Amino acid sequence: MNYESRRIVTGHDDQGRSVVRSDVVLRSHEVTAGYDALEVWCTNALPVINDEDARGDGTPGAQGTRALLRFGSLDPGHVSPMHRSQSFDYALCLEGECELHLDDGHPIVVHAGDVVIQRGTNHAWANTSDAPARFAWILIDAEPVRVGDNTLPEVMPPGHNVLSDWRTT
Repeated sequence: MNYESRRIVTGHDDQGRSVVRSDVVLRSHEVTAGYDALEVWCTNALPVINDEDARGDGTPGAQGTRALLRFGSLDPGHVSPMHRSQSFDYALCLEGECELHLDDGHPIVVHAGDVVIQRGTNHAWANTSDAPARFAWILIDAEPVRVGDNTLPEVMPPGHNVLSDWRTT
């Protein structure tokens, strides 16, 4: 199910004029059976530093807030494990449809064009259709969720590569 995306990164020349700094084709990789992912870019601070000497290559830095843009494709029949990341996520359904499962047990069907605002909740994705479901996810590092006096832990299955994998101490 591998697919690709062209990433064009802009910047500035020595005179301050806007130029293309990088133009590459990225290819997805299988994270788990039935789920391909393509990490497009990651910042290492908010606000983002756009200076040329700070532009890096899209990998996270040693401090600051991280943000990740990821494309993903879920095969028909694929169901992810329930998981919770310490992030604030925008999940944009680009193509197909997929069910969003939450702890309340009431699946929500997400269609192409829908956006899910994921706020550190435990969730799973289930593609119950007969076509791939393609998403763009934007994950932004967040504080752990607190409910009353309890802090909800991050819960990630093995093989999931999300912001917690990129945090440094």
